[in-house]
Amino acid sequence: MKKILAWLLIWASIFASSYAYTTEELKAANSLAKRWVINDHMMNPSAYNLDSQVLRQEIAAIARWVAWAKKATKCKKMFKDLTDTKPNTWACVNVEPLVENWLIAKNEYFRPEDPITKTETLWMLIKSIGFDYSYDPSNPKNWQEQIVDFAVSKWIVDKFTDYNTYATRGWVFEIADYSIDLKEKEDKLKENKTYSDEAAIDKEFWIDISEILDF
Repeated sequence: MKKILAWLLIWASIFASSYAYTTEELKAANSLAKRWVINDHMMNPSAYNLDSQVLRQEIAAIARWVAWAKKATKCKKMFKDLTDTKPNTWACVNVEPLVENWLIAKNEYFRPEDPITKTETLWMLIKSIGFDYSYDPSNPKNWQEQIVDFAVSKWIVDKFTDYNTYATRGWVFEIADYSIDLKEKEDKLKENKTYSDEAAIDKEFWIDISEILDF
């Protein structure tokens, strides 16, 4: 009997660790897969690697999609560590459009295969979706606190203070999917209605925002 219980505990721990991601994260990953933002692993969710750290190049590809920025046709070698083939064939053509659309700064290196923090991720995605956000140097709060406060005010994330924690793929997918829905809903509203007062659009948009929230 003890041996049976021991085996049951082992299998339970394996099963639990295999499904450590949340339902919301899996739903977001499948949604992004349907949009062709990420590879489709609906039949094998573990392949999404939702608990793994996300890389800077992966965030860049998602941010370009969220911004609806056109993928570059060739690499202009804006960064010393990005070429047509290094570190892979798809990174450069997704990163460089972010520079051209003023979504990221052009530095000497992009560090495509480095992990990215939660606050850095928020900054890139919020800029990509087109929110009217800017850092306020007169505010006593640092840039990390400011970007998190802004994201919370837009219902993008719940409040967090572990600013330098690396973002996981599941966490990013959930934010990205929400951001894409947000942008599409806002654009559709603006296409279907004409207002002389831009605030009227925002007011109606935020009243309807609960329809697309999953949390």
